[in-house]
Amino acid sequence: MKIYELNNITECDLYASGGKAKGLFKMSEAGFNVPPGFVMIDLDLGRDLDTAARRFLDSGIKHAAVRSSATAEDGADYSAAGQYATILNVSGVKEFKQAVIKCVESLYSATAESYSAYFKQAKSVKMSVVVQEMISPEFAGVCFTDEPGNDKHILIEAVRGLGEALVSGTSKSSRYSADKSDLSGAALQGIAAAEGMLSARQLHTVFSEAADMSRIFGMPLDLEWAIDREGVLYWLQARPITVSDSAEIDEFDPKYDMTGQVITKCNIGEMMPGAVTPLTISTSLEGIDYGMRKMLVTAGVYKKLSEVAPGSCALPVSNNLFINLSAIYKMEGAIVGAKMDDINLSICGKIFKEKGDTSFKKYNIFIRLNNMRRYLGFLLSRNRARKELDDMSLGLKLSGETTGSLYSDIDNKLQVLMHSVYLHYITSSHSGAMSSALFSVLNKAHKDEEKSKSIIAEFLEGIDDIESVDILRAMRSLARAFIAEYPGAGKMQAQEIAGALSVSAGETRRYYDMFMSRHGHRAVREAEMRSKGWAENPEAFAQYLATVISSGGIEPVKQPGKDLKSLIENCGVKGAAKKAVGFLAAEARNGVTNREYSKSRFIKITNIFKLAYRRLAGMLFDAGALPDADLIHFLTHQEIGRLIAEKDQRLVKRAIQRRRLLDSQARLNFNEVYVGKPAAVQNDAGPAGTGTILPGAPISRGTVTGIARVIRELKDAQQLKKGEIMVAAYTDIGWSPYYCLISGLVTEVGSALSHGAVVAREYALPLVANVNNATRLIRTGDTIRLDGTGGTVTILDGPAA
Repeated sequence: MKIYELNNITECDLYASGGKAKGLFKMSEAGFNVPPGFVMIDLDLGRDLDTAARRFLDSGIKHAAVRSSATAEDGADYSAAGQYATILNVSGVKEFKQAVIKCVESLYSATAESYSAYFKQAKSVKMSVVVQEMISPEFAGVCFTDEPGNDKHILIEAVRGLGEALVSGTSKSSRYSADKSDLSGAALQGIAAAEGMLSARQLHTVFSEAADMSRIFGMPLDLEWAIDREGVLYWLQARPITVSDSAEIDEFDPKYDMTGQVITKCNIGEMMPGAVTPLTISTSLEGIDYGMRKMLVTAGVYKKLSEVAPGSCALPVSNNLFINLSAIYKMEGAIVGAKMDDINLSICGKIFKEKGDTSFKKYNIFIRLNNMRRYLGFLLSRNRARKELDDMSLGLKLSGETTGSLYSDIDNKLQVLMHSVYLHYITSSHSGAMSSALFSVLNKAHKDEEKSKSIIAEFLEGIDDIESVDILRAMRSLARAFIAEYPGAGKMQAQEIAGALSVSAGETRRYYDMFMSRHGHRAVREAEMRSKGWAENPEAFAQYLATVISSGGIEPVKQPGKDLKSLIENCGVKGAAKKAVGFLAAEARNGVTNREYSKSRFIKITNIFKLAYRRLAGMLFDAGALPDADLIHFLTHQEIGRLIAEKDQRLVKRAIQRRRLLDSQARLNFNEVYVGKPAAVQNDAGPAGTGTILPGAPISRGTVTGIARVIRELKDAQQLKKGEIMVAAYTDIGWSPYYCLISGLVTEVGSALSHGAVVAREYALPLVANVNNATRLIRTGDTIRLDGTGGTVTILDGPAA
């Protein structure tokens, strides 16, 4: 065994000291502050353990961080991230010996050995052990000297306390990005204020030392750092960032020129808000894009699918999702009766003033008439599409006993997922087209968009057998059965409820099985491949159920809907227009039912693929191909195939980097609509003052006054109190249980056909959608008046002191 101080490793033993020790030595040699310690090379547990313990005692280190330092770790081509041991807060000889044994033996753990063997590195990897004084940080994190996607900036990620959870990708962080050309204190003041964790002085110290280190090392670096409670900065690790494995924040952005094209986050941003994973981009998003492209071909806008390039209709920008409306606007030139404003209404529930480049091809009248016939046939095939989706969701099976055979089966059947989205678009387009046409007829008579939308909201009340409404109804039935079986249910925590559900019998079991059979595949952000369905996530489901239990599971008073015939008689139109309203209203109501049902079937098919990918991830983990199963979501479908066939270990490093980038991508703010490629914006909207009236769209009628609860993440919804008004950017199916607590709903996006609208109308909850910056202008605790008939939100008073 050889032992070296971390600042005094000889050149001939530098490689043998391992990746961590080598980085620490280089930082120390360059004059940067590294916690004192030593590295042990060629350690033989049978012969050298007592010698190692004496060295530890002689070092004077009272509390140590004992870390593995493998020779291949953190190299350009081989990462082994997460495979080897790190033991913190080690004190005393006994703990020290146990920690050293764990580090050395982690080289030969089943997981590490299979990981090394999978990438044919087993014989070349050796283990050293680093022992350092343990830092008890106030803040810790990582620093990229070249920010992913912007090499002119440096990026810091910071958390309070130890940085281990951040490095592993399991904890969210504060993020600070600064221009390398100006790292002055003045420039950092605003950056520090925006996040509120690190001070401008602390940022300056980390930024400037990281920049100096990158210059000295002659390469971009991925660094780990900590600041102790005395304000002293320590550097804990340095890894090179290589071009070959570097993930970029915009690596999946389309490469085509979007100049003049109208791009929106509406609709798709409600279905899959925020940033999504690479696996989702290569499956669900590709399916959405395929469904839209095939719809354009079916409607005669294009002759064949190959004429519509992939990514033309649905696309990611920094992993946030958008629809290219200009691709759909081409229908105006190809189909009699198709109008850009109607397309906006059908997809987004509103008319945009942005038109972009309208120089699309205009077909002659005969082709346009024929295409109108084709498009009507597309819309009217909704019942066939619904049945086909039913059959597909019941018949789809994905299997394989090896990684290769399972991947091959997924790959061969991925077209089923693509086609399921197309079938869903048939019912969705029918629903949107009928509501859009209904709006056009009403608005022509009233010349008042908000009044027309309010009338449509009335037409869409009281619809029977809506899939999303049944979720809350079925959950209420389960809650009542659970309360009957467990009288103290109202005081039970989610974990206790989950445990009780797993052993319950009688009515509780019957209602639970019924719920999971029909709705177990649903989830928050359910088209995201990483999101687990309720059936696979019992504790998350139990948390939702706890909310419903807290309300007693009581069925609410439903919206006192009027007879459709009387609504038509009193809608303010006459003659042929009234007959058109009657037909369109009936079709729109039927469309809501079909649309909600077909989405459930499409998500059920998606969930079958989710489960298959999750099983494949477990097999790859067992085989040593992935250091943890979650990383499969940060590879594309095609890259998973390469990992299996080519055993390219750089893909694992890239997946690790992508996972660390996801939080940064999720924090980006985008406007509702762009002409040209979307660019993230700084949203500086502050709280609105008392008396401010915020306009929106009337989606579910009624008026309510109450206390606002702003929900920016789903976890915030757990703070909801009965009777509060929920203010959210969007809602999706996973938010259903919270509807039993609230008295009204305000959203930044949404239309008359959105999930929130459908459920709100069913349960008499006033809803105003499309309120710009609602989650920033309204504060939790504000007293607000929500007018779901007129489409306004008025701030009456600020939060109580």
